[in-house]
Amino acid sequence: MTSIKLPALVGDSPLAILAAIGTLRLIREYADGDARLSWDPQDWVPVLDSRLSSVEEVVQELADVVDGMPDGVLVPGGPAGFPPPGVAPDKLRVQQGQLGVLVRTLTREVSPAEAAVVLSWIGCLVTDLVADSSGRGAISQFTAPFGKQSMATMLEKPLELVRGEPDYLRQALAGWRRVAGVTGEYLDHRASWDAGEDGRGKAQMRGVPGATWLALMSYPLWTTTATVKQPRSSGWHSVRQGRRRPVQELRLPLWQEPLGLDAVRALVEHPLLDGDWDDIDEGALRLIGVFHVCRARRRQAAAGKSAGVLALVS
Repeated sequence: MTSIKLPALVGDSPLAILAAIGTLRLIREYADGDARLSWDPQDWVPVLDSRLSSVEEVVQELADVVDGMPDGVLVPGGPAGFPPPGVAPDKLRVQQGQLGVLVRTLTREVSPAEAAVVLSWIGCLVTDLVADSSGRGAISQFTAPFGKQSMATMLEKPLELVRGEPDYLRQALAGWRRVAGVTGEYLDHRASWDAGEDGRGKAQMRGVPGATWLALMSYPLWTTTATVKQPRSSGWHSVRQGRRRPVQELRLPLWQEPLGLDAVRALVEHPLLDGDWDDIDEGALRLIGVFHVCRARRRQAAAGKSAGVLALVS
């Protein structure tokens, strides 16, 4: 195996960490089933151990995945028409108790491999263990739909960008370039530029298209279930604030030993990461190879219509 550093994905943001994990998932599924991921504790840069010998080879494998997706297919290996197309109301958010019916409908006329892909994505994106005020199932905490955005449009827009400009995938791994109008799917607080920062007197999101798409590709690793009356996705934790309502915090670890997908998921979901941060046993985390934990919470704009962008907790 060769160890390759992915220099643009410094593990100081949820977007970069999720993009590194999404890269690992695609490389394992399409290029090298033995690939592993770790992080350099000196500079927090991810290290991919695989049969690939350079960042350029990794980029080419990722580009081949995109090129191999037929028209109408929004997730690698999935069937056309998944997630169900169209804007909100999201067709994946069915009435509580009807998710099983939807799954059977979506997998009835597809291959077993495509059905497995559908199940892996649904397990992250939605749950009907809890419902909203209208009785519809809840969505993943990784998602923050804005306006008429649905799961289908969330996946479609970043895919269109990397398909239209393949260099975005190289930029994702080698050197980020921000693109006006790209939201980063609200995983990247640095994409939020106000009018003064933009330089043209216009507030506009400036995300990183390739990194955004790769971060979305990590989603099938995660599970969305429920605790009491709210959804709970892998890596997310409820944090007490005295007498105020608890807030939701995403905690993504950086680890030293090269790990495969199952081990990465186990680490992200590890019970040592749960609880109030002041009570976390950092010594115990070091014993399982974790040297840093990236913490982030949703920050909603004053007139925001989404759950808000993920901002780092200092």
